[in-house]
Amino acid sequence: MSSNDTTAVMGGLRVPEPGLAPQEVIERAAALRPVLRENRVAAAEAGTYSAELHEIFGNAGFYRLVQPRRYGGYEFGLETYYRTMIEISRGDPGIGWCLTLGTGHTIPLVAHFPEEVARDAFGEDGVFIAPHSASPHGTLAPTDGGYVINGKWPYSSGVPYSTHAMVTAILLEEGKEPAPVVVLLPRDDYTIDPEWGAHVTMALGASGSNAVVAENVFVPASHVSSMFEWGYSTLPDGTHGTRSTRNPLYLGQIQALYPASLAAVQVGTAWAAFDAYEETILTKKRLHPPIVERYLHAESQGIWGHARATIDAAQATLLGAAREYERLGERHVSGDIPPFEEWLTVGSMMYASCRLAHEATELLFRSVGSSVARRGVALQDYFLVSQMSKAQIAEHVPVIEVQAARAHFGLDLLGA
Repeated sequence: MSSNDTTAVMGGLRVPEPGLAPQEVIERAAALRPVLRENRVAAAEAGTYSAELHEIFGNAGFYRLVQPRRYGGYEFGLETYYRTMIEISRGDPGIGWCLTLGTGHTIPLVAHFPEEVARDAFGEDGVFIAPHSASPHGTLAPTDGGYVINGKWPYSSGVPYSTHAMVTAILLEEGKEPAPVVVLLPRDDYTIDPEWGAHVTMALGASGSNAVVAENVFVPASHVSSMFEWGYSTLPDGTHGTRSTRNPLYLGQIQALYPASLAAVQVGTAWAAFDAYEETILTKKRLHPPIVERYLHAESQGIWGHARATIDAAQATLLGAAREYERLGERHVSGDIPPFEEWLTVGSMMYASCRLAHEATELLFRSVGSSVARRGVALQDYFLVSQMSKAQIAEHVPVIEVQAARAHFGLDLLGA
């Protein structure tokens, strides 16, 4: 830890290391790379990272990166956050996925739930960790004083150390069209079905993507937020978060934020594959003349150079899009509300970053011979991470690209 290991109290919450600098937290993440790689296999088998790593992450400040200072966090910008998650994912993509998807939802919490709900969610120690299962796998029905929720939400990445869960449900109200809403559930109100480990066949075993289950749980109205406002509105009046923090980061526009979390992990995965490739060509000889270590031959040198450029482009695209998110937010709070098309375009940029990272990882995997295609070999694991991600974003990319075009031409976003 740094020499500024002191505490301050802000908003009634303790803030460890109030002087922590962005570069220092990124360097902490990079320094953990050997430890994360040592824990790679064990974490995958366990379904998440260890309690020891959880404590290390907490002490390093990783759970507080995009948390407002008024709630005990550091309120760093998106570039610092994504650079940190890239470094963790470079150590191990599964652990990176679990950490990123557990911490990134701090922004929509602050953005889209009332100030008193957000303050309460950070608890006494100022830590909020929550997955968000965005597909509506449950129902919400009115009852006296609030609602009752029922459902099971799979793929709740980041749930093992969660303090809360965000789940999307269909609100069923008499006389109204069913509508998707996001529900904030405290830890005592849901159970975790550890089904992920039983279903993992490729990679990301450490991502902790278990199911959240809620049965006849009472939900106060303050813990329910319209999904439309999270992703399909220009939010002309701002959000709870922009009003309480005065920081445009907390517009919470998930069309850009959610693909960015995926991109950070994929860029980190590509760097991990790059490291594994370099280690291989430094120690493995060519099969055909000239019989020399592969790094001495132009073929491997060209692959190294092409992969490096592609990964650099993937990272630059992600970080550039993150800066664009913040620029759009600044425009918004100044009164110059950006067209919705621009938010969708930023989201598309994040997916483009994913595709570049996939391209580099695949190139590296297929360029060192069949000996890496064995269970437990790091480069194969990184390749499989990219394939799982490709399957996921294949469902989203066509939608967001079509929506961007429809927004541009003034058409109904949800139309056929």
